Amino acid sequence: MITLRCTKKLLKYLGIDPIDEPSPSTGRLGDWYANLVPTYAGDLIMFVNEKTLITVAVPTLLDEELIFTFRSRVLNLLLMLEIPIRQIEQEINHYHEVEYAKTASRSVLGSMNDIALNYQFIAERGVDDGSLSLSDAEYKLSNMPSISRDFFPADVARKLLKQDSRESSAN
Repeated sequence: MITLRCTKKLLKYLGIDPIDEPSPSTGRLGDWYANLVPTYAGDLIMFVNEKTLITVAVPTLLDEELIFTFRSRVLNLLLMLEIPIRQIEQEINHYHEVEYAKTASRSVLGSMNDIALNYQFIAERGVDDGSLSLSDAEYKLSNMPSISRDFFPADVARKLLKQDSRESSAN
C-alpha cells in the first residue's frame, strides 16, 4: 500500500476526497507526492517520491488509468536506473493499493516546484526540437542533484531498494 499525497489543485481535478489519517506506505520508497503541472506539450500529473525525489509523470489524457500508468512509469524509471528486477518487483507489489491524502511536507513541495519548472522547460525544448520523451525527462530529472537536500535522487533510490533486497534475503 502506498499513500499519494496530492496538492489541493490535483485533488480537485481528480474529484477525490483525501483521507485524514493515511496508513504508512509499505513500499520501501514510502509516500509519493503528486501535482498537476501545465506544460507546453500538455498537462501532466507529476509524482515525486518523498524520500528520494525521483519523479515520474502521467499525461492528463491518461488520468482514467492513473494508478496503472503511475505504476508503469515507476517500473520503467527504476529499470532505466538499473535497479535489479527483483527489487523493482518487490517495490511495485506495494503499489496495488493506494490511499489519497493531503500533502504534509513543505520541503517536498518546494522540491516539486523546482522539478515542475524543469518538466516545463524540457517539454518546451522537446516540442521545439522534436525530442520530446517523457522517459528521457524522468531519467534526467532523477539524475539531477537536489540542491535543497544535497543528493542525487537516483542514488538514494538505488540505496533504499538495495537495502530492501538484503533485508528480504535475510528473512
